[in-house]
Amino acid sequence: MKKAYILLLFVCIGLAANAQQQPDTEVLLKLPADPPAVARFKQKLVELALQSPDVKQFDDRKDIAKYNTRVATAQWANHFVASGNLNEFTIKGRSNDLNANQNFYPRYNFGVTFPLGHFVSIPNEIKRAKAEGKLAQKQKESQALIIKARVLQAYEDYAAAKKLMELHLPIMEDALLNYNQVEEKFRAGDNTVPIDIYKEAYRQYNAEMVQKVELERNFRQTKLILEGIVGMTLEEVMRLP
Repeated sequence: MKKAYILLLFVCIGLAANAQQQPDTEVLLKLPADPPAVARFKQKLVELALQSPDVKQFDDRKDIAKYNTRVATAQWANHFVASGNLNEFTIKGRSNDLNANQNFYPRYNFGVTFPLGHFVSIPNEIKRAKAEGKLAQKQKESQALIIKARVLQAYEDYAAAKKLMELHLPIMEDALLNYNQVEEKFRAGDNTVPIDIYKEAYRQYNAEMVQKVELERNFRQTKLILEGIVGMTLEEVMRLP
C-alpha cells in the first residue's frame, strides 16, 4: 500500500511538471515564424531607424559629458601656482661674494593652494559629469527600444494593409466581371436581366471600388509611416546590400 502511494505521488508530480511545460494558449498564441527574407528585411529596417537623429543625439550628449569630466578633472591643476623672481643675482649672474648667495632668493617659486570647499565641489562635479554620460547611454538604449517597437509595429500595419489589398483584388475582379456580364445582357435586352439585377450588379461593383480605394489609401499611409521612421523608401531599402 505504501509503495502504491509513493508511485501515485510520483505520477502526480510528473503530470504537474508536464502541465507547467505546456504553453497556455489563452495567454500565448504560437504564430508561424517569419520567412528568412522577411526577418532580414525587418532587421534591416530596425538598423536603419536606429541611425536616426533621435538616437544619434545621445552620442553627442555622451561626448559632452566626457568633455565635462575632463574639464572638472583639470580643475585640480588650477591650484598649482608657479612664479618667478627677478633680482640682481638673476640679472648679473653668480658673484664671488659669498654674502650675496646668502641673500639670494630662488628664481622660481612653486606653491599649492586648495580652498577647502573644492575638496567637495570638484569630486562632485566629476561624478556629475560621469553620471550624465551614463544617463545619456541609458536614454539611448531606452530610445532604441522605443524606435525598434515603432518600426516593428509600423511594419506589421504595413504588411496587414498590403495583405488586405491583395486579398481584395480577386473580389474586385469578380465584381467587375459580373457587372460587365450583367450590363452586356441588359443592353442586349435579355429578359433574364431586369433593371433591378442590373442596378444590384452596379451597386456591388461600386461598393468594391470604394473598398479598393480605402484599402489602397491605408496601404499608402502605412507605407509612408514606416518609411518616415526608417528615413528612406522601402524601394531604397530593398536595393541595399
